Amino acid sequence: MKIDEILPKPVCTIPFLNAGKGSGSFYQDQLPIHLARTRQLPHGLSAVVVTADLQGRERFQESGGQPIRLLGEVLPQRLIEEVLPDLGHTDPSYVGALLAGDFYTVPTLDKRGGTGDVSSVWRAFGQDFKWVAGVPGNHDLFGPNRETRPTAFASNMHFLDEEIRTIGGLTLAGLGGIIGNPTKPQRRTEERYLAALSHLLAARPDVLILHDGPEGTLHGQPGNSWMNDILERNPPNLVIRGHAHWSEPLATTSSGLQILNVDARVVIVEAI
Repeated sequence: MKIDEILPKPVCTIPFLNAGKGSGSFYQDQLPIHLARTRQLPHGLSAVVVTADLQGRERFQESGGQPIRLLGEVLPQRLIEEVLPDLGHTDPSYVGALLAGDFYTVPTLDKRGGTGDVSSVWRAFGQDFKWVAGVPGNHDLFGPNRETRPTAFASNMHFLDEEIRTIGGLTLAGLGGIIGNPTKPQRRTEERYLAALSHLLAARPDVLILHDGPEGTLHGQPGNSWMNDILERNPPNLVIRGHAHWSEPLATTSSGLQILNVDARVVIVEAI
């Protein structure tokens, strides 16, 4: 799956509450929804939703008086009801989702970051979409016991941290978290991270899903340049990443490696 084009402007935006740095300092923000096109989608799909770093919550007026939910928990239904039909995708059972991690925000919205359970986000995507596959971010835990891996996901939900799966004829590989102190959640030593990345690339996946990732080719596309060196030796068709925001979501290296950054954005990929 390679991206042929991304439309330069979002097709729409979805308002949400973003966390501030103190009590009452949250504010309304906009989540951009971008449209991209490809010549090859996984078999049986009309579109793939790709996103990461949805570290916000729904607005109070949309919560029905209940505790405000994670942005990623409410996003799938918003897409199904308001966005996908306008693009011609009226049946969500023909839509897949790729998640590149970091879907937690503290309920009080009074600080950035925080670590917590994002199982509800994955289940929301898996409820109506044909399948969901992805990796954890460094802020993501799963279940009431705050595990680093989910233990009870449905069969159409594919947790790919250090794993490879072929879905609809497309081989996906995933590596979540970041390099750091392994006593903290979703972190690996540099040695272990590099070994896991090299192992996944040796399988020649079509798409590699990371949380952190390589740098792009343009100004405003930060990342880890050493990852570029490793990826260029055995490149997949497409790398999906989040963690650090890019002003332009897509980069293509001189060797043809594509890197799609979906930090704080949604990209809907459809066939040409």
